[in-house]
Amino acid sequence: MMTNSPLSSLPPEQLAAFIKKAAATLAKRKAENYLAFYYPDEGPLSRQFYPKHMAFFAAGKVHRERAVIAANRVGKTETIGGYETTLHLTGEYPSWWPGRTWERPINLLCGGDNASTTRDIIVRKLLGPPEARGTGLIPKRCIEDLRPYTGVPGHIDYAMIRNDSGGFSTLQFRSYDQGRIAWQGTERDVIWLDEEPPMEIYTEALLRLMTTQGMLMATFTPLKGMTDVAMQFMPHLAPT
Repeated sequence: MMTNSPLSSLPPEQLAAFIKKAAATLAKRKAENYLAFYYPDEGPLSRQFYPKHMAFFAAGKVHRERAVIAANRVGKTETIGGYETTLHLTGEYPSWWPGRTWERPINLLCGGDNASTTRDIIVRKLLGPPEARGTGLIPKRCIEDLRPYTGVPGHIDYAMIRNDSGGFSTLQFRSYDQGRIAWQGTERDVIWLDEEPPMEIYTEALLRLMTTQGMLMATFTPLKGMTDVAMQFMPHLAPT
């Protein structure tokens, strides 16, 4: 026997208000956990259409150093570097994940050219804008604490990220213009360099990974040509 839905008995204006509120709730939930919508099993955005992304992720199991060297505006920061960074911080790996995993909270350092670009690109991608923290790649429910970066409005020094195994991962931001000293100190499990760093920063980053058997990811456009850092990943092009 068919029965009418309780919603069908609502006056039109109440029904419209209910639908509007439900849509807003769904949009908010998606915005605060949109990591879950990446690389689906099916559809036009399914991971089968991103073989190079999958190859990069899988290479993390066997290579300590990896780089995505590609043109601007192709998604290397968000869909590759930011995505993998978020998985390691949260420990929420999808069932299909082909790359390296950690079964514990990690210590991760990332950065870019300067404080402003690091804030506007990396912090925004991972944590969302200042007025809407938790709408970036890292789900809002995983963000436990944010420490502001002194002297740069809207920037973050470090964040504590809830890890699926229990405890909290540490996410810290630095920039190349701070110099090598700012990248020294604490050992790290993962370092993500968004945009090409000076060789002294790259070398220091590798030193931070030695005792942890950690890994380094770089995502950049080779605007400076065949530099020493770029050649780290293309030795076959080196002059003989």
